[in-house]
Amino acid sequence: MSEDTPDRPSPIQHRKKADLAYEYLREQIINGNYAPGRRMTLADLSQELGLSHMPVREALLRLEREGLLESEPHKGMRVVRLSLRDAQELFEIRRELEGLSAYRAALSGDRELPGDLEAINADFADALARSDFTAMGSANWMLHRRMLQAADSVQLTRLLEDHWASSSRYRSGYRLIPGRAQHTIAEHADIIAAIRLGDAEAARAAAREHIRRAGLELEAIVLHEQSRKDDQ
Repeated sequence: MSEDTPDRPSPIQHRKKADLAYEYLREQIINGNYAPGRRMTLADLSQELGLSHMPVREALLRLEREGLLESEPHKGMRVVRLSLRDAQELFEIRRELEGLSAYRAALSGDRELPGDLEAINADFADALARSDFTAMGSANWMLHRRMLQAADSVQLTRLLEDHWASSSRYRSGYRLIPGRAQHTIAEHADIIAAIRLGDAEAARAAAREHIRRAGLELEAIVLHEQSRKDDQ
């Protein structure tokens, strides 16, 4: 290559920038900083991230494939609006999967599991006290992930991870539900108590009830968002 050839980002550098843009934008959507219906203009986002258009465009397309963004003809992309039917279906399936995860975890004989889960639940409570929604989301994910690790099932892990990805777009709605975070702490504690006792059926029931309540409360938010859209 000639010394006069201008420097260009390597494919690896470009990939890293696209990944960073994707991770940042995804976090903003999931945590509710980008509300449902928000327009995602390439120029504004590139300026916000301090990146060129190309890696940001790749990130947007990736988020569209994941169902977090939707494209409208002649209008560009926007954050998807919450869908009642999708939410109901996702949480119905997730309720059974999380129940099985808790059931298997309670039978695992993992002696460190109850203490690990209690520590993570305490981290969730600390994050709530700080109104740190990003840390709350991370702690919630870690708790369910630790339980799934103890469940020790490749197929269950694959299925639940797929559903976590699909349902992540609804997570921001929980910020709008008064008392939901406090309920989550208590519901987690019920699951942990059953696991500590080795009561697999009680753990399954507590996990299913946790997801059921979360799903019902989220449905109310989805209906509220839909009514706002209809009034516009």
